[in-house]
Amino acid sequence: MKTIALLLGLICVSVSFVYAQKTSKSDGDEALQRLTLISDLKSLALEIPKLEGPLARALANAEIADAAWTLDRSWAKILLKEAYQLTYPSIDEQSKMGPESPGTPPRPPTAISRARDEVRTRILSVARRDEAFASQLMVDSSTHITKDDRQMMFAQLTRMALEEGDYPTAINSIQENMAIDPTQSMLVQLINDLALKDRAAADKLILEYITRLSTAQLVSERLARVRANTVLRFLVFPNSFFPDPNKPVAHPGPEVMRAYVRHVVETLSALEQREPGSLPRERSFLLTAWLPLNEYAPELKEQFTQLEVLTRTPGKDASLPTKSNEDLDQEMFSKRQNEALNGNEPNPQSIDSTILREDFETARRLISKLPDDERKKQYTEKVNTKEALSLTRKGDLLGAQNLAERLTSVTSILQVYPLIVQGYAGNKDQVGASAAVHQAVRQLKSADTKQGPSNKQFGMPSEFAPVATERDGTLATLGKLAKALLPIDTLLAAEIIDELVVRANASHVDTSQGRTGLENDLFKSFAAKDEVRARNAAENFKDRLRRVVALAAIYQSKAKKLEAGTQRKAAALKLTPDRPIDAWASPRNKATQQL
Repeated sequence: MKTIALLLGLICVSVSFVYAQKTSKSDGDEALQRLTLISDLKSLALEIPKLEGPLARALANAEIADAAWTLDRSWAKILLKEAYQLTYPSIDEQSKMGPESPGTPPRPPTAISRARDEVRTRILSVARRDEAFASQLMVDSSTHITKDDRQMMFAQLTRMALEEGDYPTAINSIQENMAIDPTQSMLVQLINDLALKDRAAADKLILEYITRLSTAQLVSERLARVRANTVLRFLVFPNSFFPDPNKPVAHPGPEVMRAYVRHVVETLSALEQREPGSLPRERSFLLTAWLPLNEYAPELKEQFTQLEVLTRTPGKDASLPTKSNEDLDQEMFSKRQNEALNGNEPNPQSIDSTILREDFETARRLISKLPDDERKKQYTEKVNTKEALSLTRKGDLLGAQNLAERLTSVTSILQVYPLIVQGYAGNKDQVGASAAVHQAVRQLKSADTKQGPSNKQFGMPSEFAPVATERDGTLATLGKLAKALLPIDTLLAAEIIDELVVRANASHVDTSQGRTGLENDLFKSFAAKDEVRARNAAENFKDRLRRVVALAAIYQSKAKKLEAGTQRKAAALKLTPDRPIDAWASPRNKATQQL
């Protein structure tokens, strides 16, 4: 019996010794890989000072920091801090900013402001892995950037947090945004997007918003109040005023409706005291509270009635609403639609509204009434694009592709084809995905490269619209097609990326503004499938920033694999992150020691 026990013990010792050797070798290999990767990243970082423009250097810093995050956290944070500082306006710009009180109208967008927003978004997407660090970045920047920039930062954080399901961070970011200026329209989308996921949390924010409006000291009081009250109406009646049929928002709860009615009544009562005789221009605002008042706050009816009398204008309709805002909106839409269908030529608002509501059949009937000119072509392109997107969401990929084949502009192809390919890839349909990519590439070769419908159509002055040095629709489309195709057809995706590199080398996108013209994580996905071809393609970029960003993305893929391996090993050995690997502490070795 002792002999058997001794033999078992020797076997266990032998096995444990071999296991320990393998573990030690694995640990040594992993350590060497980490050191090699850090060395590669340090070498790549030497290219940053050679880049033209602070935003290009900022983006390169952020991409390298992403790869270094799990390898050298301290260095990654240094890179990110430098990157964020590089997005500050110049000293000359800062000297001209001046004080900006709540209620100040937003500045018109410019090429440089859009570029800064895009680079900051990328920096924050890495930095927010450590929320305290990301918050400190924004605190440090607050004295160097505009009010609009600060609000945009918190809007970016809100969107990232909502995408990740981090609702506490999203709520905190919205609160910070409101504290800077509660009159800005971006708050509507942020709070309503939260409402799609957590109606109760959105209601609490609306109540806080109403409280802020009652105490905020706003510059340009009247105009700022009009903007703020408009924001509030969109929050309280989220499905009125051009609702998105794909994202219906649940109505706020009774507490919000009561608070809204009280806010309207008290605000207009105070206005009448300050500016007697000014209420007639506020009648539409007052009447929005009538139906909610009857249901949620009947105790305010007498005060409302007194105000309603003061808002009347002789000779004009003095009746009170009997239908909700949503019903009135639908009624007005139907009236305009009938007028447009029965008239000789529909107005653009009727067509836009019909397309927005995804009544594509009626939209096509209205478009057919237009004269055969450029405007008709634009609306035909728009309805084909929107209906193709709608069919893609519903899973009708063949129907979507039939419409996509009619598209003639790069902007439309960029919107539609990558989603169709993504749909095929999700269905494991390699033939369908590959066919869609080939068709998209054929259409790109003859497509109109204009940025889209005229700027006037959207009410945007031409001097504020994106220009060719900001975007390259063909380059962006090739990148999105390749990324959508990678999960199901690596070889064809690699061919598209090779073509993308050729296009990038001839592109007019200004990379000094931190723009590469393609998604920064494309080469991360490519490297996960074929690192050799990914590196070859990256090295073929003539532009230094594109080359640095692509190589950094490849290193991000390698760092991700290393981190995944470490996590798997820790899970297998049931280790905590701060406990060293000790092969002799395994259950097998403990049994051997007992023998």
